[in-house]
Amino acid sequence: SFLHALAFRLVGTSLLAPRLVLFAVFLAWLPAVYYVAGRFVSPLAAGLATLVAALWTVPNYSEAVPSWYNLFFAVFGVAALLRHLETGGRRWLVVAGVAGGLSCLAKIVGLYYVAAVLLFLVYREHCLAREEARPGGRGYVGTVGAGLLVLVALVAALIRRRAGAVELIDFLVPVAALTAWLTWQLWSEPAGSSRDRFTRLGQLVLPFALGAAGPILVFLAPYALSGSLGALWAGVFIVPGKRLRFATMDFPALWTTLVALAPAALLWRARHWPTRWRQRVALVLGLGLLAALVYGDRLPVYRGVWYAARPLVPLTVLAGVALLSGRTRLGAPPVPRRQQLVLLLGVAALCGLVQFPFAAPIYFCYVGPLGLLAAIAVVATWDRAPHPIGGALLGFYFGFALLWLNTGFIYAMGLSYLPDRQTEPLALERGGVRVSAIDKAMYEEAVAAVRAHAQGDYIWAGPDCPEVYFLAGKRNPTRTLFDFFDEPAGRTARVLAAIERHDVHVVVFNRRPPFSGAPPSDLVEALVERFPHTLDASWLHVRWRE
Repeated sequence: SFLHALAFRLVGTSLLAPRLVLFAVFLAWLPAVYYVAGRFVSPLAAGLATLVAALWTVPNYSEAVPSWYNLFFAVFGVAALLRHLETGGRRWLVVAGVAGGLSCLAKIVGLYYVAAVLLFLVYREHCLAREEARPGGRGYVGTVGAGLLVLVALVAALIRRRAGAVELIDFLVPVAALTAWLTWQLWSEPAGSSRDRFTRLGQLVLPFALGAAGPILVFLAPYALSGSLGALWAGVFIVPGKRLRFATMDFPALWTTLVALAPAALLWRARHWPTRWRQRVALVLGLGLLAALVYGDRLPVYRGVWYAARPLVPLTVLAGVALLSGRTRLGAPPVPRRQQLVLLLGVAALCGLVQFPFAAPIYFCYVGPLGLLAAIAVVATWDRAPHPIGGALLGFYFGFALLWLNTGFIYAMGLSYLPDRQTEPLALERGGVRVSAIDKAMYEEAVAAVRAHAQGDYIWAGPDCPEVYFLAGKRNPTRTLFDFFDEPAGRTARVLAAIERHDVHVVVFNRRPPFSGAPPSDLVEALVERFPHTLDASWLHVRWRE
């Protein structure tokens, strides 16, 4: 919010300003993606992976929503931690912590990244402690093992209300598999006394924690000085829990995950093939994918591509855990690579929770690049040779995004190809973006009516249409943006009191609220009686009094 407020101050108060900030951070994020991918594959392959990550993110939805920043800061943090592994410098732990703190300030789900880093640091400490190769430390192992169990329990508690088979596979199984493997590593490999191990873990966690705490403490200072920490706590941790009941969307059916097994099995089988065979298979595969690309707007192809992409994170994490366990013919990877894998797998698995409870296809884009980077690390670990088959798959997903994803309409994304209807400039002072012709007519007519009849700074708009306040340049007499966050008991009285207290002359009803449903009937009746004059602008219904 503060960042976007600064953008309004510098660029002007319009919908374009926060998007310019998003675009600037997006451009800074791309080198970080390239850096992470480049730790595992050639510069050419890393460049292609960066292009795929780029086209599967912001070009599909350029709204400056916080989840984009969670993704960006997660990759920044991963890059810093990989640098820490290479140099041993603790300043990189601080940098990773700052990324975590900023991510939490963008949206509280940044805690998923923080949890993933703590998971990684536990394994990092274990690898450092193993150099001593002394038995003991069962107290440390028991304590840390209990902490890992708590992490799995927290994930299970988070998803329990909507824990279908797909949710268990996508959210719980990856975290449980990785933590189970890590717990076994701690228990089965001697690594020194508990005192030494707690000290070493503290030396790793402390720089990260200090880095994370810095931006958060700066943000908290005004709330502490004004005695508003309680309200902040409720707004950040209590009220968002209502999303579990109102703002929800299910994953595709369980059977759709089977589509992703084909490319995964092909990559696994190809690890033993000679170069000539790989090239031939890649050529045949490339021709088939090219044909699929031509017909990418057809429903079976379009959905098939999405079905193959959506399970990327759980499949990658499970494959990575199998590699880490040494249960494959390849044996366990060397210790440095294992640490890299634990980092990427943990971040992908836990940050994937951003898709819960609203698993709209665009939410996959908030974690897809993390899954892609983890998949690159896994494939590069089991197969160090150049991989033309992997290149063909990356090239296909690049082309699909360019042709059919970036040009599609977000409301149909993942379901069917629908050309983007947002082609009309929103001719409002606070516009600055393109919208559909229907939205253009609706908002321009509604805002004109609001400005013509509002006799002060305040109006009331609802349910679920906070953009009306912004576009009209008016203030909200309540503290509610999305109505399902508001306490139902006594709501009508509170809204009416706020309207009278601020001398509101215009109210706007949203007849198609995306989450909250229709407002209470007694509130509607009271507002209709108080505001007799009307204007209909599509599904926005404007009422006013003289």
